[in-house]
Amino acid sequence: MSTEKYSRKEASRIRKALKAISGLNSFIYKISNGKIWGKMGKYPIMLLSVFGSKTGKVRNVPLIKVMNENKPVLVASMAGMPMHPSWYFNVMANPRISVQIGSEKKYYLAKKLTDEEKDKIWPTVCSYYPDYDQYKKNTQRNIGVFSCEEKTLSKEWKKWLSENMDRGCDKNEIYSILYHNGFHPELIATEMNVSVGSFQLQPQKQQSTKEEGIQKMVHAFKEAHKEIPVYTDVGFKKDNLNEDLHKKVLDFYNENSASLQVENVAGGYIETDGKGSASHTIEMPNDLRDEIHASLLDKAEDWSGIRLLPTYVYGVRIYNRGAILKPHRDREETHIIGVIVNIDQKVDSPWALEIEDHQKNVHEIFLSPGEVIFYESATLDHGRPMPLDGDKFVNVFCHYMPYLKKGLRDEV
Repeated sequence: MSTEKYSRKEASRIRKALKAISGLNSFIYKISNGKIWGKMGKYPIMLLSVFGSKTGKVRNVPLIKVMNENKPVLVASMAGMPMHPSWYFNVMANPRISVQIGSEKKYYLAKKLTDEEKDKIWPTVCSYYPDYDQYKKNTQRNIGVFSCEEKTLSKEWKKWLSENMDRGCDKNEIYSILYHNGFHPELIATEMNVSVGSFQLQPQKQQSTKEEGIQKMVHAFKEAHKEIPVYTDVGFKKDNLNEDLHKKVLDFYNENSASLQVENVAGGYIETDGKGSASHTIEMPNDLRDEIHASLLDKAEDWSGIRLLPTYVYGVRIYNRGAILKPHRDREETHIIGVIVNIDQKVDSPWALEIEDHQKNVHEIFLSPGEVIFYESATLDHGRPMPLDGDKFVNVFCHYMPYLKKGLRDEV
């Protein structure tokens, strides 16, 4: 068994000195992208950034560069002293880290290796810095070693982010969901185009029964179809919203028009040819969303010829003068059948929805307040490429997907 080379008193003194040197090394490395003080002797170093477990502030620590399968490995050796380095406790408390090697910075989730896992890669660790073997002999402490799994937003997560930003969902809630799924705050802030300190982290919520049902259906749909099927001959159909429900939604819009929020469309498909914001949103209560979904469900099923699962209803979107909706298709997973509901408008000239049919012919559709259009929104290009000639154009968007599993609708 190893004995301690350093007493606690000696280790404490050395630790203070190392902390001062480490801080200066981190600063020089960061501003020079590793061109200055990028090595310890002949051994390259990398810059680890962690969040302080008590303060939440970013702490930078230079470590010997160790890689395994082209991913960083963090070794909490502390030169074989009897205590763990401070960054060890920070990573244990919050595994969302970044590692800078030269000018390249990436985001990771750190995972402490078990003793068995550590033994397997220890030869690799020592191949980068042979003194680690001696450090291990210097102490009875079990030196912590962490693997790093790169954490970037996948195509699916980017779609989810774009979708919820477009809906006008609470940004704190969006941030919190991404954070609780392991994404680094700096990465989230970059994707949302805001500063890091803009959010207030909310407690992690359990996924709702409805959301669980939707995700099960998405999985079943992907298993059943490599491509999205075509369900109707043309791909779209005009109809009307129930008059009483239209009045209810219009009243809600008028009563809450002072609660407009600027819409930040992550997908970039809404823009303006003038000054100001292209669109605003008003968040809608769940009971009103559910009522809209239920009201349109039978018509959507009759038109499409398939049983449908309600997925999402967006809040009220208000297009402003000069707004342009670029041609696009909607989210493949949950927006197979879409409905645009025209709630209100104040226009100087009609604003056309341009939509392709399944034969690639382009049609201009005009909606008056109370009218709706059912359309296969994930397979047909649609948009409003001409700038809105008017003060406002108010829509609600409703979506469904094919229902594949008997009884699931009752569950969600």
